[in-house]
Amino acid sequence: MKTQKILSILNVIVWIIFIGSCIKAGALTFTFIITIVNPEGAKNLYEGLNLYELYQYNTNSYKSMMSFIIFLAGYKAYLAFLVIQIFQRLNLTAPFSEMIMQLIIKISYSALAIGLLSVIATSYSEDFIKKGVPLSNTYDFIGSGAEYLFFGGIIFIIAQVFKRGIEIQSENDLTI
Repeated sequence: MKTQKILSILNVIVWIIFIGSCIKAGALTFTFIITIVNPEGAKNLYEGLNLYELYQYNTNSYKSMMSFIIFLAGYKAYLAFLVIQIFQRLNLTAPFSEMIMQLIIKISYSALAIGLLSVIATSYSEDFIKKGVPLSNTYDFIGSGAEYLFFGGIIFIIAQVFKRGIEIQSENDLTI
């Protein structure tokens, strides 16, 4: 009973994270579209993100940076969605299922992809900083990537343990 209660609380938390991530990705996309019509909007895109100087420096670079930021926000929402899928398919009487294992593998690959994309986006933004183009708090939207790479690696290991759990569970089902 205690496990079920903890999982219910975690499910609510993940839903909140998912909704917040979707709102963030949507708001970034919306403000990006607005800045194409009105460049002044790049001064405050979302939560203090100011890429106006980058827009003035090079419009294509601005579009690339915003694409990185929007894609990362959307990918993080997708990651939360995959966790929600686990909660919907989880059966505590037989937790080791092929579907759960596939979702865990997708989560690990998604986290690794977010990490790699964050590293690339960070490198891209650092190039502009070296050129003297001030970028406000892009790091808050891009992240370092290291934590997602680490997270993805750990989740991949957990997926392999789940794979072995499925094998043991199927052997036990055949024995009985």
